Amino acid sequence: MIKISKKIKIAFIASSGGHLEEIERLKRVEKKYDSFLVTEAGEFSKTNFCKKKYYLSQMNRRQLAFLPKFFALFIRSFAILLREKPDFIVTTGALIVYPFCIWAKLMGIKIVYVESFARVKRPSLTGRLLYNFSDLFIVQWEDMLKLYPKSVLGGGIF
Repeated sequence: MIKISKKIKIAFIASSGGHLEEIERLKRVEKKYDSFLVTEAGEFSKTNFCKKKYYLSQMNRRQLAFLPKFFALFIRSFAILLREKPDFIVTTGALIVYPFCIWAKLMGIKIVYVESFARVKRPSLTGRLLYNFSDLFIVQWEDMLKLYPKSVLGGGIF
């Protein structure tokens, strides 16, 4: 009898800075599976997390060129997902992850969202946007279960 098992592939996606620092705490998961990282280019994106990395331009919702950059992000995110074909997206947010999750839903890729450790009493914008999209939504503080009743308490990532 031939046993065929598909190797699981994970896309770790996080903005630079604190979001990236949180996702780096999942090193044991990253080492266990075929994986790659998508983050923003910049001084706070230096990392040893994942061998394969994609760097995207940093953007801010308040900048003048936000809409064209966000549209370009939708195109780039589709291209990355099409090339890599991950089974899961694991993300800690923020802005860059939204287009990836839209495409992931359309492509049948499972989404695991981890709400930021910094969110103790109030939800993040990304968390509010992805709460109903996510296949698994993890909060790090018990108080957040009231705001996200379908979430799972994962405890602190740090």
